[in-house]
Amino acid sequence: MEFFKTGLNYDFMKASKFWIWVSIVLTSVSLILIFTKGFDSGIDFKGGTKVIAEFKRDAKVDRSDVKKVVDELVASKTGEKGTQVEVQDFDVGAAAGADTQKLQIFTELPSLLTPIKKLELAKQIEQHFGAGTMVETPNDAGDKFYVSLPREWPILDGKKELQAVFGKAGHPNIAIESDKEDRIQSDYLREKDLLMSARDDEVKAEAMKVEKDARAKIDAIVDTRFTVEVQAIKDQVTTALTEKFGDGFVQVLSTASVSPAVGKELFQNALLAMIYAIIGILIYIALRFDARYAPGAIVCLLHDVIVVFGVMSVLDIKFTLPIVAAILTVIGYDINDTIVVYDRIRENQQKGKTGDVTKIINLSLNEVLSRTVMTGISTLMTVGAIWLLGGGTIEDFAFLLFIGILLGTYSSIFVASPLVVYTDKLFRRRAAAARA
Repeated sequence: MEFFKTGLNYDFMKASKFWIWVSIVLTSVSLILIFTKGFDSGIDFKGGTKVIAEFKRDAKVDRSDVKKVVDELVASKTGEKGTQVEVQDFDVGAAAGADTQKLQIFTELPSLLTPIKKLELAKQIEQHFGAGTMVETPNDAGDKFYVSLPREWPILDGKKELQAVFGKAGHPNIAIESDKEDRIQSDYLREKDLLMSARDDEVKAEAMKVEKDARAKIDAIVDTRFTVEVQAIKDQVTTALTEKFGDGFVQVLSTASVSPAVGKELFQNALLAMIYAIIGILIYIALRFDARYAPGAIVCLLHDVIVVFGVMSVLDIKFTLPIVAAILTVIGYDINDTIVVYDRIRENQQKGKTGDVTKIINLSLNEVLSRTVMTGISTLMTVGAIWLLGGGTIEDFAFLLFIGILLGTYSSIFVASPLVVYTDKLFRRRAAAARA
């Protein structure tokens, strides 16, 4: 199927003299934005909190309303507007319920306790338990306190005392676990899972006995180290959702924090993924084409990635894992489009087409023009629909993919192809100088 009539003779190389300068300006502006303004990391790389909230299904709670409530809560606690809040459906698999719906809320807010408040709480714990008490409150641990007591306490008594201290300070809703308790629970859960997987009823009965024995061990042990997590975010989110949705809101099922340290590791892994992808593509280009083609493909690839990053910076799009996926997809689409054009140029050269390289490139571009336009339009229609209708976390992904596809189509014609002309001239001059 041909989108254009055969025998076209558009002079792309003449037009490229203008578009090359447009690309230089776009790339320069993008680099300036990247190194001066930069771009903000999202929850994936900055850290934050995941909240799973439950609503009555007949209340027909809308995700956008939940997002607005949490947005206002985060803004009131941090003083910052425009922080990232994402709301997703959680009614999948075993989590699905007939009478209720569950939503998963991600927010950049890792803690509602200020550093000063944490120090005050740590001081109160130390005063209550006496000399030798140590309390650690790492910045990357959310609202957790790691308490080391000067003497051993029975588990239940230690938890009761810690509950009293935090309750007196205005934080009655806390989760407490001792180090020894955590180890025993891990061991028994592992053993229980193995036993429960069996079909034998006697083995399953043994699993229940294992659980009972583990509970008895936990109640009997004494320990000096306890981990206390203040459920401040859970309380605040519960209050905000109750005020907004009333009886339609059931409860906050769970909260979990992602520390900035984990986010930093994810960010480094994401960058490595992009670097490895580019290196792999460069190796492929080096093996697939000769030196006349490789520079154009490399410059084309860098041009598109840099401009996409520039768009992210100017529009304040947060750098998240879906954005990494979008950039990797753009890289793949870009190099595929470039290789299709290069293959046609090389085929025409191998067929012995006469004329200088500029005419051969123009001929090749005209021959693949229908394919390029049809591929671009069909892909843009799909991505555009996702961008306009997808919403949520996929909106930015689809938008950058849309921009990347436009750039990939444009750059394969007006960036990669003209560079073949320049590298060809360079090789001819060198060959002439060598013969002289």
